[in-house]
Amino acid sequence: MPATPTHITHEIVIKATVWLMHRYQQTRCKKLARMVEQHLRWMQTGAASPALANACQRLSFEWPAVSCATTLAARRPALH
Repeated sequence: MPATPTHITHEIVIKATVWLMHRYQQTRCKKLARMVEQHLRWMQTGAASPALANACQRLSFEWPAVSCATTLAARRPALH
């Protein structure tokens, strides 16, 4: 019987970071923002594989847009 495939750590970290970014968009929670930044730092320091390095670069470019977009949306006045 073949062994079940194990999850690769960098795939888990990438998925967790993406999930945290989406969750931050929904909640604007500062703790989630810190967790996203922590995951991005971990990815930068542990980018031994090309997949992790590419994902880290892509997510690092996306994060400022995500974090600023939710901040600007929160500041936008409501139209009545």
